[in-house]
Amino acid sequence: MYRGRLTIALALAGLVTALPAAVVPAAAQQAPPLPAEPASAALQTFDWWVPQGVPSVTTWGQPVDTAATRMLLSWTTSAEFTSPLVNHLPYDASVVSPHDHWGYPSGRPGYLHRVDELYGYYQALASSSPRVSFQYLAETEEGNRFALVQVGSEANLARLEAIREGYHRLADPRQASDSDADALIRDLPVIYLVHSGLHSPETGHAEVTPELAYRVAVSEHPMIREIRDNVVLFIMPVTEPDGRNRVVDWYRLHGADVVDYDERVPGPPFWGKYIRHDNNRDGLQLTLALSRQVVELFQHWRYPVGLDLHESVPFLYISTGTGPYNPNIDAITRHEWQWMAHAEVTALTSYGMPGVWTHDFFDGWNPAYMVFTLNNRNAIGRFYETYGNSLPGTFRRNVEGNRTSEEWFRANPPYRTVTWSLRNNINYAQTGVLHALHFAATNREQVLRNYRRKATNSLERGRTQAPYAYVVPVDQARRADAAHLLNLLDRHGIELHRATRAGSFGGQNLLAVVNGSNGSNGAVPVAVGDFIIRMDQPYRDFVKNLMEIQEFPENAPRPYDDVAWTLPLLYNVTVHEVSDSSVLGLALERVTGPVRIPGSVTVAGRGAPRWWVVRYAASSHALQARHQLRDVPFFAAGAAFDVPGAGEFGAGTWLIPASSLERDRVEQWAERFGLDVVGTAAQQVDGVPMHRQDFPRIALLHTWRNTQDDGSVRYAFDTMGIPYDYVPEDRLRDGNLRARYDVILFPDQGRSASGRQIFEGVDPRQGPLPYLPSPEYPSLGVHSQSQNTTGGMGYEGLLALRDFAESGGTLIFEGSASTLPIEFGMVRGVSLRQTPGLFSPGSIVRARVANREHPIAWGYDDEVPVFDRFGPYFSVPARMNDNVVLRFAPADRVFLSGLVAGPGQLGGQPAVVSVPTGEGRIVLFGIRALHRNQTQGSFALVWNAMLNWQGAHAGDGASMEEAESRGR
Repeated sequence: MYRGRLTIALALAGLVTALPAAVVPAAAQQAPPLPAEPASAALQTFDWWVPQGVPSVTTWGQPVDTAATRMLLSWTTSAEFTSPLVNHLPYDASVVSPHDHWGYPSGRPGYLHRVDELYGYYQALASSSPRVSFQYLAETEEGNRFALVQVGSEANLARLEAIREGYHRLADPRQASDSDADALIRDLPVIYLVHSGLHSPETGHAEVTPELAYRVAVSEHPMIREIRDNVVLFIMPVTEPDGRNRVVDWYRLHGADVVDYDERVPGPPFWGKYIRHDNNRDGLQLTLALSRQVVELFQHWRYPVGLDLHESVPFLYISTGTGPYNPNIDAITRHEWQWMAHAEVTALTSYGMPGVWTHDFFDGWNPAYMVFTLNNRNAIGRFYETYGNSLPGTFRRNVEGNRTSEEWFRANPPYRTVTWSLRNNINYAQTGVLHALHFAATNREQVLRNYRRKATNSLERGRTQAPYAYVVPVDQARRADAAHLLNLLDRHGIELHRATRAGSFGGQNLLAVVNGSNGSNGAVPVAVGDFIIRMDQPYRDFVKNLMEIQEFPENAPRPYDDVAWTLPLLYNVTVHEVSDSSVLGLALERVTGPVRIPGSVTVAGRGAPRWWVVRYAASSHALQARHQLRDVPFFAAGAAFDVPGAGEFGAGTWLIPASSLERDRVEQWAERFGLDVVGTAAQQVDGVPMHRQDFPRIALLHTWRNTQDDGSVRYAFDTMGIPYDYVPEDRLRDGNLRARYDVILFPDQGRSASGRQIFEGVDPRQGPLPYLPSPEYPSLGVHSQSQNTTGGMGYEGLLALRDFAESGGTLIFEGSASTLPIEFGMVRGVSLRQTPGLFSPGSIVRARVANREHPIAWGYDDEVPVFDRFGPYFSVPARMNDNVVLRFAPADRVFLSGLVAGPGQLGGQPAVVSVPTGEGRIVLFGIRALHRNQTQGSFALVWNAMLNWQGAHAGDGASMEEAESRGR
């Protein structure tokens, strides 16, 4: 595969100086220091290219930066791992190349660039070339900046605003006639956005795009000239800047001396501020700044094609997917995936590059991936997976899995063993992207015509096919949650209206399937002020995707990720689906600005109220609403009661002494959180069982092996302004937790995590691995700190958790975190149930309240939509039935959206269990109540457990008086 080690100094000596001065860049003339070679089990430089030499001029007559070319060829491990498009660096004396800027080309062994170093190069490139523009965008959570690079012909860059306006007209058939659209299609270049660096440990592609930008700007290769004239290349150089800096700092600290690929240390415990790998699953919820930036960038430009660069499988996977494809993505797009991918696979295979393939790897079902920002909006979203080492060294790799077999979609498979370098990765990705850009350039009119056709299709389906609208009534049990959902839709660019006249139309309530009916067609009443989502809009298919029931085929290949996301069910809000086209004639007004559905404050009876009685409906905003009045004494009613003139109030109702909360303040509070508040006399509350509901002191526990899911909880707490301590597992050993906290929440630890894995943590043989701040590595030690992130919580930590509950604390475990107390005997009687025939891979299912008296169930209807993602599943003996708060509905009714194969093993089984433990309790959530910030409707199950920590044993068989006394 390679001829032996070549020292770069020998390659440079006597060769660079023999070249004409015009083709030797200033950086090479100054003889910069050679890059240091990291220790590695494999060679870092290779000489397979020496017999052919490096020409000083290309076949199309352009000078070559021969010094840079020798380096990048030396870092390529074998001839078949490059292509004629990238096996040299073109030279332009007036334009700054990566070699000019850094003293070496892209792909230097042992080195990765931080975000400021990458942006510094792009700024230098833009300053030196009229074909390149660089601009900063919004800020990340940590104050870094997103950026956008634009590369194209001088003529196209000069008219970018006109191009943007043209795309807005092309993307909305209501704004341009067919003849106008034809003129736009003849005129507009294809805007093609390339993302790099979304997954921070996939480090190579942020090193690809600097050279890509330079090459597209300066190369006179006929193919690249055609790209410049017909395409404007947009590059988001680092899609996750916070994570990029953190990973680079971590590898500089802990990875520089790695010799063998299998001996590399685990990556840093954090990437971005909140989310790690799931940042590519946030495209619906828009939790992250990067997700919002990507959507806002699309909404600003409405560009037709985007490509997201990832790293995992060998050597280059070009996305199409196995299916089942999402049926709400236009059929044209689903064929465009094939059209483009096969052209690129063919092109790279024709160069003799092995291991370029498509089809396999993922399914194309879930619309939450970042590239579905485009697919959801009539554009084309695609991604690559190249073979990345993560570390920038060159390593001997054994190709694992089933990726080396010869298949119809992989006719020239990867090798079983390979010596792989960062430069190999760059060669593959850059060659693929250049062919992707050229394909768009040569098929420019067809790409744009398809884009227009898909928008027209979506608009026409909204006019001619049911559903014709979705109605979100103002009269909601959880008004703040409904407003949150509507504002999310608005952020997605979905058009919202309000009814200015009342009406009634055929349709169904999407929550009816949860609340006991079959959801069959009936009458959908529309009141003045109700919100209407009309389907005759260009994003109609996206709206349908968000609102409808998903049905993943049981006989399909196993899904790549969650299979259900029906927003009305996840939010547990009332939404009506209208099947009557006459709704499109209803008098409406367009909604502009944030949606708020206010609550109300009334007084029952005469005289000044003695109590404010707040109807409790288990809103996802309940914790925030309680915290807003943390200085006010709250009580929670332990049973339902009537207030004359105001009706029944259920268990969990908030009771506030009116003397503690003046009228104007309660009105502002009720309006903000959509709450119904009634002022009443003292005698209406006399005799109602209640306990204090002081706001708890909260600890959020995290491990060092997985901070993914606790990041979503941190986001929720931070955006609601909820105070908490973020406690690493090794701090548990300090003990005395009860003196500091009332509630400890331990979020999910990943799909397959066992109690033992959680307990053991990161293998101490790979330590010590400190995560601490320092001037040299400024991105480390952020969000949490430790002298050593290996070794887990230890027995001292486990005992500290037990002691916390025994002494009156509420300990809440969500998802796989629940395996820890079960496997280590902290909750006697509860065991883990094996379900070999059950397959519920991220689905919405029906649960039933099993213990109506328990505070965790307060504010919920008898049936609740919840999210199940592979359990864990519990077994509870009959003597502990009162400890089961929620059970999954019977097998024939448990499915709501997604896929539940083998429902007989799910139906009727425990979903949420609360176990008294000494003076406190341990709560086990088998469902994913706080999943990815999506499951808003089940948030209050956790909030109820937290807010009612003083009534810890209420509903567990203890009297309310006993619970109250224990909580004091």
